[in-house]
Amino acid sequence: MSDNQNPAEHSDDQPFLQIDRPIVFLDVQTTGPDSRTAHIVRLSTLRIEPDGQERFRSQLINPMAPISPGATDFHGITDEDVAHCKPFAAYAKALDEYLDGCDLAGFGIRRFHLKVLKQEFEFAGIHFHLSDRTIVDAMEIFHRLESRDFDSAHRRFVGGEFNRLTGNDATVNATRAIIAGQLDQHPELPSEPARLEEWATGTLGERHIDDQGRFTLSDDGDPIINFGRYRGYTLYDMSENHADYLRWIASDESFTPQQRQIAADAAEGVMPEAE
Repeated sequence: MSDNQNPAEHSDDQPFLQIDRPIVFLDVQTTGPDSRTAHIVRLSTLRIEPDGQERFRSQLINPMAPISPGATDFHGITDEDVAHCKPFAAYAKALDEYLDGCDLAGFGIRRFHLKVLKQEFEFAGIHFHLSDRTIVDAMEIFHRLESRDFDSAHRRFVGGEFNRLTGNDATVNATRAIIAGQLDQHPELPSEPARLEEWATGTLGERHIDDQGRFTLSDDGDPIINFGRYRGYTLYDMSENHADYLRWIASDESFTPQQRQIAADAAEGVMPEAE
């Protein structure tokens, strides 16, 4: 893998991890969002030694499989970019040795990155051990710091600490205040209860087209996408201007068979009907 001698900058007087063995921050970009079928197209690592030395490496990798349009939209890497690169197997042995004895860190690393990396190693005939490593996941830390319980919602949207001992009506009134605060801080939210429920659950009730509400009908009765970057776009517009995105949905096994069929049909100009 190629070296880059421009490691992430940080202040010497800034507190950081106290380590007694190397830790490697890693990031993978892949052919798609499903860890069960994704292949790595770029692997980047930042290895920090106990003495503070840092080394950054990044390498484009031929996944030996097509990169989905949605993935290319996300990370900017195309099939052409990796067509003449080596496959993961060519780096597997050296990478396994490079990571040997190191703890690992990243953002969402436990949920996605390590699953894909471990799978790639297995395809290359190498058993990549995780049991003897410490995994530091910035996303897990973030979720603990930004808790999602009642008390944290009260502090954010109402202000101050919630006291459950102030009366029988304390919780219901506080919940009312939380929702009022949410609507005040996020004016884009619908204020009608039915529409607010639809937004919160990601569904549109009787306007479902598929079994999970990822495709729905608009107020005008047009079929629309109800998730992701094109949420709110009609399938007519998607068919004309973003057919590759629909074909990506149709090829991605993380979607249900019904959703994949809807996307495949829409990419060819065939629109669905509500259930």
